[in-house]
Amino acid sequence: MGITRHRTTWGVEAGENLANWAQWFPQLKQHGYNGVEIDIHQLNPATDFQPLRELLDKVGLQISVLAHSSWFMYVGPRPAGLQADHHLKNYRDILQSIAPLKPVAVNFQSGQMANAHEQYRDTWRVEESVKFYKGTLQVDKELGLAGRVFHETHRNRSLFTPYTALQILRAVPELQITADFSHWMVGCERILDISDEDRALLDEIIPRVGHLHARIGTTQASQCPEPLNPVFEEERLCMERLWIKIIENQVVKNGPDASIIFVPEYGPFPYHPFGSAKPYGTVADEEGARLEMLFKEVVSRKTSA
Repeated sequence: MGITRHRTTWGVEAGENLANWAQWFPQLKQHGYNGVEIDIHQLNPATDFQPLRELLDKVGLQISVLAHSSWFMYVGPRPAGLQADHHLKNYRDILQSIAPLKPVAVNFQSGQMANAHEQYRDTWRVEESVKFYKGTLQVDKELGLAGRVFHETHRNRSLFTPYTALQILRAVPELQITADFSHWMVGCERILDISDEDRALLDEIIPRVGHLHARIGTTQASQCPEPLNPVFEEERLCMERLWIKIIENQVVKNGPDASIIFVPEYGPFPYHPFGSAKPYGTVADEEGARLEMLFKEVVSRKTSA
């Protein structure tokens, strides 16, 4: 099984003519990264995509694309009244535009969170999310991207809680997700897998994971500043248990051909608490190397069993 580690560029500006990334990407390669995950909404497709592809080829890095189906980069107020059809148009346009980048995976922060009250038009009923995700699968097939697009378990999006996510996944069986369980940890305000009910729910969701954001969240924050500090041990062990199940499931499901990209997605302030002992980039690099070893041990153990 292939364990592939990508570094998010979150918090690091591309610079004029991608100059900052041109200096930084070789360092990432030396750190053992196989690729980068880039929010493409910060780039101009007409002027940046081809030079970026050339830079990645020169350095020898893959790219996984991060995109939003609306409210790009969360700039300004959330657009109101946007339903599934509008998101689907954005979705198709974005996937068509990124073709020159040749991404190995596309991670979408997609849809909008659910609300039971019809009068709030900037939130969706679960049925609207189901309509949207069924539409994304059709677009994926039409564009030859089936199996390479994943939808993130992110706050403010349709998959913002494990309960709503499971409703959607049951209704859209082919949908694949990006597991960023840090959002669920803080949203639910508890360790995610210590009750029988929660474990059963997560065991049903985990087989649908195809892309992994391996960031430890806490019950009160979406990013742990010191993953190996004993004060965060409960959260760390919970996340590791869930990530290990994801890796094991990939091995069981796909055998020797199994592969997964994981991103130690630690970002800048306000995700990274002010005054933390280490910069967020150092945490990402240290966690990336540590988890790659852990995940490869899991694969070795599972395949030799």
